Order: sequence, then C-alpha cells, then structure tokens
Amino acid sequence: MGELPLLPDDMRLILRAFLDGQSTLALGTAGLRDGRPQVAPLFFASDDALNLYWVSDPDSRHSRNIADWDDVAAAIYVHTWDWMGIKGVQIEGTAMPVTDDEERQRVLALYRAKFPFVDDRFGDLIANSVFYVLRPRWLRWIDNERRFGYQQEFVLSGEGGPDSDESQPLSR
Repeated sequence: MGELPLLPDDMRLILRAFLDGQSTLALGTAGLRDGRPQVAPLFFASDDALNLYWVSDPDSRHSRNIADWDDVAAAIYVHTWDWMGIKGVQIEGTAMPVTDDEERQRVLALYRAKFPFVDDRFGDLIANSVFYVLRPRWLRWIDNERRFGYQQEFVLSGEGGPDSDESQPLSR
C-alpha cells in the first residue's frame, strides 16, 4: 500500500457534518496484558479536528484497556437495513483521558450542546465524570450511496496509516 493522502479540507467538512449527525461510536480496545479485544458503544461529541470525546468510568474494561494500551479503533455509521445505505467512518488513533482543565471545559460544552438532555438528567454526574478523547491518525470513509463498496482512506497528520510500523499488532 502506498502513502495515503492527508485529509483534505472539503472531506473534513463532510466528515464533520456526518459526525454531528451521529450519536454513538463503537470503540475497539485491547488489553495489553491479555490482548483480548473489546468493543463498547459510547455516545460521543467531536470537534473541528475530528477528535472524538466520550464520558466513561475509569474502571470500565475499555478505560482500563486504554490505560494499558492507548492504540484504539472506532466505527461510526448510519443504522440501515439497506446495503446501499451503508455510510460511515472507521478510525484508528490514540485514546487518553482529558486531563487539561481548559480542554475539559470545552469538551463539556461540546457534549452538552450535542446532548442537551445531559443537563436535565445527568448534569452532576457528567460534570464530575472522566472525559476521554480519541485523536485520529487514520480514517476510512465508506459511502455506498455513491456506489457499492465506495471508500476513501486518509491520514490526519504526518503519521502513517494502518500499515505503518507504529500501528502493527503486538507480537505474541
């Protein structure tokens, strides 16, 4: 596989609009100690850099996995029963807790704007919870509305995509 292109601005706008219209991501993690995969559905908010943010208990399995090994994958997609309606994004990147107070306040505002019910039902809980971020380095856009099997892959920085040395699986 050759080098992948950097994500162009016009595609960033398309992805941003898509992410704004979706509520849930499927986060894939693996434990460094046991290597066992786990997928967790999580409500998320995103920013202009396409960082994905969610709230989670630090003791949950996926959070413990992130503490062990911060290399993660996610999928966000339209729920459909029609093959031609399949549309979504697959993402690889690095996940971590949000520890900077300024970023946390910005993320809390993004989350509340996307999910207004949070303040009514879970305001105190969310305000005192841990936010996590997935900072993407690679993504694949899938859009069967354009044609069956349509996909485009991009990197979001100078780092490599899924075939780069830094994203190879752990040896057993």
